[in-house]
Amino acid sequence: MTVLCSARAVVLLYDDTHKQWVAAGGGPQTLSCVQLYHHPGANAFRLVGRKMQPDQQVRVPGGHP
Repeated sequence: MTVLCSARAVVLLYDDTHKQWVAAGGGPQTLSCVQLYHHPGANAFRLVGRKMQPDQQVRVPGGHP
């Protein structure tokens, strides 16, 4: 498998009952490391998200006054 791309993101799931997006895992919104894998032989893709621990998260200033 080859990693095609990797990103840090807040992972959300759609709650069809309440018609809104909620944080995956049911807790507060935290960053996850999301990676897209490709298996060339099977021409298959896999999307994997791993919740990051608080000490792994880095906040980038938004530049707002």
